[in-house]
Amino acid sequence: LVLADNGVCCIDEFDKMDDSTRAVLHEVMEQQTLSIAKAGIICTLNARTSVLAAANPCDSSWNAKRTIVDNINLPHTLLSRFDLIFLMLDPQDENHDRRLGTHFSFPCFGETVLEKEPEVLIVTY
Repeated sequence: LVLADNGVCCIDEFDKMDDSTRAVLHEVMEQQTLSIAKAGIICTLNARTSVLAAANPCDSSWNAKRTIVDNINLPHTLLSRFDLIFLMLDPQDENHDRRLGTHFSFPCFGETVLEKEPEVLIVTY
């Protein structure tokens, strides 16, 4: 976080972070400093950084009946330090996944799929 001073620190797998690292984040996100004590020397370093973090739900899928704190399994004291929290939910729909995968793979071939109408393969006379 000190290296990202005046910048952005991106953290993936935020939910799998151990408690000692989370304790450091409390200080950094509240006071924008990081205190280090090594070999009898106590130093306070600037960590004026924005934190962008990504976390997965506890049970690998979002449970709409539970709160954000319960789904992500992070302490509310840490979550409250974030200014914005975005939920990116994946609808459990095979048709949606197929259309999305096709949409992303066809631009490599110079075509877009979502704008085209499906071709009729069976003609009734």
